[in-house]
Amino acid sequence: MRTLKASFLLIGPWDSRLQELGAHIATDLQQAWHWIQDSTYNVVAVSVTVILGKRFPEFYEEIKRSSPATQFIAVVPPDFSANQLSRLHEEYSFIRVMHSFNDTDLETHLFTALEEANQRKQDENLAVLIREQTEKLKRLQIELEERVQKRTKFLTEARRKLYLTNSRIEGFKVALMAVHQASSVTEIEQLLNESLAATVQTSWIRIFFSPQDEHFASQVTAQLSFTQLQVPLFKHHDRIGSVFFLRAPEHPFNKEESDFLTRVAEAVALALDRIQKLQESESMKEQWEATFNSMSDPVVLIDQNYDIIQSNKAAEVRLKEREHPQNTRKCFALLYNREEPCPGCQRGRNFRVRSNDPGVRTYDVFSQSLILDSDKPAVFVNLYHDITQQMKMEKQILESAKMAELGTIGSSIAHELNNPLGGVLSFTQLIKMDMPGDHPLYPDILEMEAGVQRCKEIVQNLLGFTRNPNSDQEGDVSLKEVSQRAFKIVELQTKSQGIEVRLHFPAEEIFVKGHLNLLAQALKNVIQNSIDHLTDRSRQVKGFRASLDIEITSTEDLATILIKDNGTPEKNPSLPIGLGVPVASQILRDHEADLEFYTGPAQENVAKISFNRPVLRS
Repeated sequence: MRTLKASFLLIGPWDSRLQELGAHIATDLQQAWHWIQDSTYNVVAVSVTVILGKRFPEFYEEIKRSSPATQFIAVVPPDFSANQLSRLHEEYSFIRVMHSFNDTDLETHLFTALEEANQRKQDENLAVLIREQTEKLKRLQIELEERVQKRTKFLTEARRKLYLTNSRIEGFKVALMAVHQASSVTEIEQLLNESLAATVQTSWIRIFFSPQDEHFASQVTAQLSFTQLQVPLFKHHDRIGSVFFLRAPEHPFNKEESDFLTRVAEAVALALDRIQKLQESESMKEQWEATFNSMSDPVVLIDQNYDIIQSNKAAEVRLKEREHPQNTRKCFALLYNREEPCPGCQRGRNFRVRSNDPGVRTYDVFSQSLILDSDKPAVFVNLYHDITQQMKMEKQILESAKMAELGTIGSSIAHELNNPLGGVLSFTQLIKMDMPGDHPLYPDILEMEAGVQRCKEIVQNLLGFTRNPNSDQEGDVSLKEVSQRAFKIVELQTKSQGIEVRLHFPAEEIFVKGHLNLLAQALKNVIQNSIDHLTDRSRQVKGFRASLDIEITSTEDLATILIKDNGTPEKNPSLPIGLGVPVASQILRDHEADLEFYTGPAQENVAKISFNRPVLRS
């Protein structure tokens, strides 16, 4: 059996011990022919009988084709013709000729042939290497000659480009200075065209942002007789537009000019980015100033010496309204008419301050330190929030809380008084029934009965107002009854303050759909708002005569209640500040009624309640 790889192929009756040397022994040429199809051998030993066979020349050519260095050993009998052996040797080139298959020097001959085959292979490899190196040297020589030619051409071209570059550098320097001096796109176009006219003979330069640049390029191609070079402009790898270099059609742009103008376009892109950032910063400044000035509360920026550095429009309006010393920028002098810092002033922290004006006002100051320069002391941003009205509202809330407590107490007292008053009324009526009309005490009994009736009516009104307003049923409600019930609650208050109340009620009843208690509560809140106006003015003006008018009018489609007072005018008549007004507005909206406030022709405060669909009675 053949080994995987062998150096010797022996054809004929060879000793089987030669297989230990790694030899393959074939019995005939046919078997050997199959072996050489998938193996190569360095030494082939055959007998002269095989050599003289018809297929041996083909076998020999196949061996030499696959392995030219293979050596052949021939086994020739001693009596073989010398001339014929010489012809065979010329034709097949034997390295050794033996006379027997059992030659004593057989192994020597085999290994000698093996060394010769290896030597031939080395020689062949060396020859191949020499041929490759020779070819490589020839290619290197050709490349060297080409490089020398290219180098010579390059040096010539370099001298030309150096001259051109020097002139272009000067032109680029001028263009760069022109671009960075410009403050707008139009100015960039103008200055760039002036600086490049002598360098690249441009006659027109335009800059367009995307997508208008493509539209302009198509227009130039279709309508204008210019040679144009469109160079894209980039910002952070994003294409933002193009710069167009145009000149006469008989002078197209070459590659060097295109490269030069591409570098100019890079400078243009940087300049456009600078202009855009400048515009953005100016826009942000305008937005900041607009935001700063849009604040309704005064805001000022002061330094360590209380000098105002900057102020918003609300603060400027306040400064114009005041009289202040000339040539001073002190915040306490300009804002609060003081000669020294405000008591309790804590810059950098929140505090409360009161003005020295005749009409004293209170402000919450929200102060925050701000470092504008690390080498300079911090400045302070102060926001002044007027809380005068807020404090007034808080005071009204406290008063309302007291009134709520008084209402609870009054409700309890009314419940306690209701039963005794019923008993007194019953006994009074019994006495009147048993007493003749001409009795001397009969008028006194009538007066007692009328007084008890008045007390009982007051208690019933008080109980009706303190009862849950949602407990009564919706139905036809008389506006006169609603007004009387609401007025009864505040009647004592108006009498104690000396307010003259005038009621203007029509003779006929005017009905609307709704809840009596809810409408009475809403009307009471509106009346209370008018009373607050009168009370406030009475405190400010001595000898003031307060008056309150409640009027009910009606048309075919509209019923109206007007409440007028001559108290302190509202700053914003359409938005009064009274605490009960929002509650009254909501109740009236639920009843599909409108509540509006305005100033009358005599500068009085007017509250108008309009019911759109009064109930008609036949």
